[in-house]
Amino acid sequence: MSEANDVMLRLAGITHLTMSPKVGPKDAFVFEPHRLALPAWAWAMRQTPRPAVLVTFDRHLDLAAPKVLPPPGADVLALDSYARRQLDVRNVDHILAAMEAGLISDAVVIARSRPEGCVGGDRWVDSRGTTHLLLIAPSLDRLINSPRAVDAANLISQAGATLLDFDLDCFTTLCDADPLSVVPWPIELIREQVLPSGSKELWDSVLGKCAGLTFARESAHCGGLVAGDRLFADAAQVIFKELLAVDLP
Repeated sequence: MSEANDVMLRLAGITHLTMSPKVGPKDAFVFEPHRLALPAWAWAMRQTPRPAVLVTFDRHLDLAAPKVLPPPGADVLALDSYARRQLDVRNVDHILAAMEAGLISDAVVIARSRPEGCVGGDRWVDSRGTTHLLLIAPSLDRLINSPRAVDAANLISQAGATLLDFDLDCFTTLCDADPLSVVPWPIELIREQVLPSGSKELWDSVLGKCAGLTFARESAHCGGLVAGDRLFADAAQVIFKELLAVDLP
């Protein structure tokens, strides 16, 4: 067994999928809590020059600054332990933690809800004084039809690598009648969020240099295990078969 595969097997709760898309990432990672994206990103980029530009789809803006910084020079397993033990259980600080760890330079964030503690503005300065760009929009359609579309295109075209990230709860809406419940989206709305008209050029740029895909199931935010499984099946159809043109996991 190779050392890399041995490390991957030690990442409990992270399912590693190998894919063969014509264009796009060869590695995908599926897990429950979104903070486990941090070690998955580190593993995906173990042979890729860092940092990458992150493109993430979520219901929440996971842009809180970590209260505890990642250990300097941490390897994949050290970042895995850090993510599980030190990051916020609300799963809101893994992106800025990845910036602190040198995995991510800037981020295109497709999200709608702002949890308490998230940073404001379109820039964030880490503990080393490095400035990171945050391009935020509630939908990909809104982004590509706004003046910031040029900024996103330039950011991605200039990146050495990209990382693509989905939180399944991106494809849910809080219920008006019961704010503790969520309404899963039908596949048509999922497709509209991921593959809106006019997005092909941006997707070609993202997938052409994508080092890895991460997918957080977050069942507790998606109506529970059964509802989450159904929603995952629809989202996987759009993301794997229609966007990446690979077989379903």
